[in-house]
Amino acid sequence: MNDLAYRAIKARIVALEMPPASVVDETALVDELGVGLTPVRQALRRLALENLVVILPRRGTLVADLNASDLSKIYEMRVELETLAARLAAERATPQQQRRMQELSLEATHLTAPIDSHIYLEIDHRMHLLLWQSAHNEFLEETLDGLFSHALRLWNFAVDRAERLDKVLEQAIEEHVRIFELIIAHDEAGAAQLMRRHINRFQHEMLQLF
Repeated sequence: MNDLAYRAIKARIVALEMPPASVVDETALVDELGVGLTPVRQALRRLALENLVVILPRRGTLVADLNASDLSKIYEMRVELETLAARLAAERATPQQQRRMQELSLEATHLTAPIDSHIYLEIDHRMHLLLWQSAHNEFLEETLDGLFSHALRLWNFAVDRAERLDKVLEQAIEEHVRIFELIIAHDEAGAAQLMRRHINRFQHEMLQLF
């Protein structure tokens, strides 16, 4: 029950159904999720540790705000850890994982303009998740998965504000496919270098919207 409440509330925060800086209505969550107050509060404490909510003693809980400073901090970590994951994946990916990379690359390249951002995000998450798993470091994977929740929240904030969205997504797909090609070729330096460029470019795109 606790995990159910945690996952449901987190999904709402990431999807911006609970807007940035809004007050968390615990009573409403209890009613909507069909759980008790204790699971809701335990979930909020977990989310506070992930910096997705802010608990103010005797005042209540707020959904964490979105701002350029936090975006920079998130991407500051992502760029280093995603780069490390790409390098390790080029060294450690199994043949089965390499085949899965080829399958996902083919699926991604079949997306045509206008690209549905929700479909893109679903494929993007699967591609990143496969890359993290291919690094064979569960601590790195867990950390990146947590950061990805913040990145996804920022993306949901930005998607309706972004201009030339198709061009941004088409370039992202091309970079993902090329990163997988470099990983399959065991080009550690090349995969790491392109991943760094990919994350830095996305950070630049996001910063334009704040």
